[in-house]
Amino acid sequence: MDQHSFGRRELFAGGGGLFLCTLAGQRVLRDEGADVEKLAADVPIPPKVSAAAGGAAATAARPTLARAEGGRREYWIRAEPVRWNIVPSGRDAMMDRKIKGKTKFTAYAYRAYSPGFAAPLGPATIPGPTIEAEVGDTVVVNFQNLIDAPITVHPHGIFYSQEMDGAYKGRHTDPGGFVQKKQTFQYVWEARPGTAGAWLYHDHGPMDPLPVYKGLFGPLIIREQGAGAPSREFFLVFHTFTPTVTNINRNFSCVNGRAYAGNTPKLEANVGETVAFHVFAIDDFFHTFHLHGHRWVDPNGGLVIDNQTLGPGDVITAQFVEDNPGRWFYHCHVFSHLHEGMNGWYIVH
Repeated sequence: MDQHSFGRRELFAGGGGLFLCTLAGQRVLRDEGADVEKLAADVPIPPKVSAAAGGAAATAARPTLARAEGGRREYWIRAEPVRWNIVPSGRDAMMDRKIKGKTKFTAYAYRAYSPGFAAPLGPATIPGPTIEAEVGDTVVVNFQNLIDAPITVHPHGIFYSQEMDGAYKGRHTDPGGFVQKKQTFQYVWEARPGTAGAWLYHDHGPMDPLPVYKGLFGPLIIREQGAGAPSREFFLVFHTFTPTVTNINRNFSCVNGRAYAGNTPKLEANVGETVAFHVFAIDDFFHTFHLHGHRWVDPNGGLVIDNQTLGPGDVITAQFVEDNPGRWFYHCHVFSHLHEGMNGWYIVH
C-alpha cells in the first residue's frame, strides 16, 4: 500500500488518522509521533524472561547449537539511540535544490564492537553492521541493548532454533525475544546448506515495528563455501522515516538512513569489475530498484531487466560485469518515493 492510498477502514481507525499498529493497548497512527520508550513501560515482562532473570540464568537456559561443521563467526553488536540527520548536506542533488525544514531526530541503530564490547568499531550505522558467513558456519551474535525498551535481533534466511528466533511472542516469549535495557543475549544461528543468499536481520521485539522504522535493521550475507565476494558489493536498504518515529511532519524515503542523492550512498566501480547490488525493502511499501544505463539477469525468471520490484522484507540481487562508464542514478521507480529522497549516485570509472 502506498502512503497516499488507503481505504475507509484505515482512514477512520484511530479517530481519523491512518492506523499503523496497536502497542501496549494504544493505537499508533502514521501521521502522529509515538514515544517508544513510554509505550514500552506498559508492556509486561513475559514469564520465561522473568524466570531467566538475565545474566548467568539466561545463559544456562539457552541450548547451544552444534550442527554446523564450518567455522565460527562471532559478532558483538549493541542497539543504541543516536542523533541522526536524514539529509546531512541539506540538499537534493538530483533536483539541485535545498531541503527546507527539520531533518534530525533520535534514531535507533545497531553498532559493531570489538570482542567483549571493549570498544566500538565505528559509529552506529543505519543499516547495522553486515553479518557475513559461509555455508557450514556457526554465527554467534552477542547482543546488548542500550535502548530504554525491549529490543531483539531476528534473522531471515539462516537456520535457528525457537530460542534463537529473536521474536516477541506474548506470554510464550523466550529471553531472546525480550532483551531489556543493559541486558545481553547471545544468539546462535547456523548457516546450513540451503541458506546461502542475502538476507535481513532486524528488531522483532514487543515494540515492533517502531524500532525497525527508527533504524534497527541490517544485512546478513551467507556465501557458498569458498565463494568469494564480487569485486564490488553494495548493500542498499530502501525504507521510510515517517512522522510516527521522527516527529517531523513529512515522509523521507531513504536509502541506508539518508534521503536524496548527495546524502544517500555514493557507489563507485570500474569497468570490467563484477558488481553486485543487494537491495532490501524494510517498510510498509512496495519499491522497485532501477539502475540507469545497466541491466542484469533475473535469477528467478532468466529475463534481462533493469527495474525490479520488491516488497516489505524482500531482497533482490542485481549482479553483472560493469561495462558502462559514467555518472548514473539508482532509485526507486515509485515516483513519490523517488522525489521523497529514494535515489542516489552510481559512478563508474
